[in-house]
Amino acid sequence: MQASGINLGAFNATRRPLVAVATVTADGVHVELSPARLGGIKLSDNLGELFAAWRAWLLELPAPIGVDLALDVAGLGSNAALVWELTHRPIDFAFYGDAPVTDRIGEFGTRFRAMLAATDFADRFVEACPRATIELLAFKGQYVGGAAHHGHSGWKADDKNQRNDKLMAKILSELGVNPLPGAEKFSSDELDATLCALTALAKARDAGLLEARELDTEIAQRCGRRAGADPNPAHKAPRNVAVLAQPYWATLNVSRRA
Repeated sequence: MQASGINLGAFNATRRPLVAVATVTADGVHVELSPARLGGIKLSDNLGELFAAWRAWLLELPAPIGVDLALDVAGLGSNAALVWELTHRPIDFAFYGDAPVTDRIGEFGTRFRAMLAATDFADRFVEACPRATIELLAFKGQYVGGAAHHGHSGWKADDKNQRNDKLMAKILSELGVNPLPGAEKFSSDELDATLCALTALAKARDAGLLEARELDTEIAQRCGRRAGADPNPAHKAPRNVAVLAQPYWATLNVSRRA
């Protein structure tokens, strides 16, 4: 059994995304990382040619495919009573995610959703939420932009004075990430792609996910706490979202392919 993950959110910081392919093994899960085949985009590019190139590559990946990109923005900003509701979906606000339309990732998100709307394989994709997973696993702090490396004594922060680097080392250690040769260095991009693939695989296996009703409750409560208001039952998860809430693997090996 296999699944894939792509950290498309890297476009928010003008970095190249990675693709992770997760495979069930005899003793756990193996994740292979490689560069995503999504090149630069010019405003003058022909949409038909661009989407055809994306589709050809995406259809090569094992499904389901987890992406850290908003797949459903229907109703965003409608019936807003609080300022955050104009720009963030409840799941974004609850877990400190990016505004899916107004942040820099919004441009790529608009193009990606347009591509999916013109295909017959949108059901291959699931919206994964790495930041939600990190929150639910009780890791405190911001890991985005962090980096760690693996040495004789395990995972270490690239810079012990940087909080996000230290958090990255802690996350990788506690998730049991075992780097194979060539994967001893890990940034938050590698972590996001890995979590997207692990979330997609969890959906395929029906294991480790926060169930729909529990997820809706968690989102409503977190939105209420962040806004200093009572939980609103209308604050629910969007369609086709999956949130990994607990590890389901005995071992987690990670390799890298150029």
